Amino acid sequence: MPYDTIETDRDLPSQAVSCEAPPRFESEPPIPDLSDPIAPPIEWAIGELDAESGSRSAPWSIAGLRGTTGFLISLIAHAGLVLLLAFLAVSAPRRRAAMVITAVRSDAPASLDAVPLSGLKTTDPSPFAPEPDPAPMVAPGVPDLDRPAEGGAARSAARPDPASRAFLDRMMGPSHAAVGGGFEGRDPEWRGRLATAGGGSADSELAVETGLAWLAAHQRPDGGWRFDLDGPCRGQCRHPGTVGCTTGATGLALLPFLGAGYTHQSGKYRDVVDKGLYYLTSRMLVTPHGGDLQEGTMYAHGIATLTLCEAYAMTGDERWRPAAQDAVRFICHAQHERGGWRYVPGQPGDTTVFGWQIMALKSARLARLDVPSVIVSNAMDYLDSVQSQGGAAYGYQKPGNEPAPTSIGLLARMYHGWKRDDPRLARGVSILETLGPSRHDVYFDYYATQVLHHYGGEGWLKWNPRMRDYLIATQDQEGHERGSWHFLDKHGSVGGRLYSTAMCVMILEVYYRHMPMYGDDAIDVGF
Repeated sequence: MPYDTIETDRDLPSQAVSCEAPPRFESEPPIPDLSDPIAPPIEWAIGELDAESGSRSAPWSIAGLRGTTGFLISLIAHAGLVLLLAFLAVSAPRRRAAMVITAVRSDAPASLDAVPLSGLKTTDPSPFAPEPDPAPMVAPGVPDLDRPAEGGAARSAARPDPASRAFLDRMMGPSHAAVGGGFEGRDPEWRGRLATAGGGSADSELAVETGLAWLAAHQRPDGGWRFDLDGPCRGQCRHPGTVGCTTGATGLALLPFLGAGYTHQSGKYRDVVDKGLYYLTSRMLVTPHGGDLQEGTMYAHGIATLTLCEAYAMTGDERWRPAAQDAVRFICHAQHERGGWRYVPGQPGDTTVFGWQIMALKSARLARLDVPSVIVSNAMDYLDSVQSQGGAAYGYQKPGNEPAPTSIGLLARMYHGWKRDDPRLARGVSILETLGPSRHDVYFDYYATQVLHHYGGEGWLKWNPRMRDYLIATQDQEGHERGSWHFLDKHGSVGGRLYSTAMCVMILEVYYRHMPMYGDDAIDVGF
């Protein structure tokens, strides 16, 4: 349900309540002696005076009584006015200015209980604001992979035993309905078993953990990340990025932690995730159209929104719901009339920016947030406008057969309900199989690996070992770069080592990051 406005009285600057004294009289009434009764009963006063004076006119005559009554009325009126003004001063609602929240590194987790996320703003939109001296980097440690990895994904109240071989066989086997894609596989009880059943290995899980350690070591003291690695890295890592968008960098860095089951509530990286989510909400600009996390590009807004929606879906923590819903509203506002998204709200779409927005909307549906059906319907109309070969291939802004747009388009079609036996999907998967994993374009690899994993079959069995083993072999193992990746391509040169590392970790998390789309036990969430 759209909001008429986001700002509330709580977010306005405070205003003092003015209490002016009542006007003074030309001649003040005499102050009574408080040791005597101020106003004895009228009947008693008149009777006593009449008894003493007989027929004489007593001092407390009717005329005198009128003067006394006027004084009493004046006194009561002024006292009532003072009490009324005092009541208004005490009961007037306080108004608070919009808050700017900066997270700092500490051993104790930050408390977020009192922060209304929907009203958070930043007063300095520049991602290159002066920062304190960076904290020294802690060398990434190697986890003990013989034990289940810690995690924080929310558990379902009733579900199959993940240790059951029959359950794993059913879940990994193909079926025809597209109903999955949930986050249950990130649970620590499921993660290792799903990785083994889906084609992961001890080495791939080690690569995930060392990649996460590198990302954690490059978090800034304020809780965010930057593509240029300014701060914690101190120039020790080669190939920094060039784009200055901190919401995009922070969202992209957080997604691999969430993908491995680490949340702000549990797991060894809970402080890292907590500060990162807090940073994102502090950078949100409140607009009449929702919460803006662009910092210059809808790429960043889509990534950051996806992160907030996943965090809320995994934990159900109501602190993140307002920010996630507001960010979703902004995606809906930014959609072009033909159903796409591009760098700036309202521009005709391109498929690469489209991908992040549609994944964010899918995660919003998983989180039970409000996503108008017309937005999804319009998005599918956009895909129709850039498809070729009857829907098996997709172009960047017009019909074509380009690798990354094709993988994005097919994944979106899967989420929208294309069945596994749809001939258009089968032809598209065949195109990706023929292309094979890229040695440099991890953007293509990220989407294509998800498509092949969800589709399953012989194509996945061929794709997976090539993709998995290539990433394991190319991960840096020395010095400050240990646990990271960098590939020289059009995206890698802009996003740098942070971008490459986040994407590669998520590729290696494919076995459990999203539940199988077509398994018999897939979660029916719809889109």
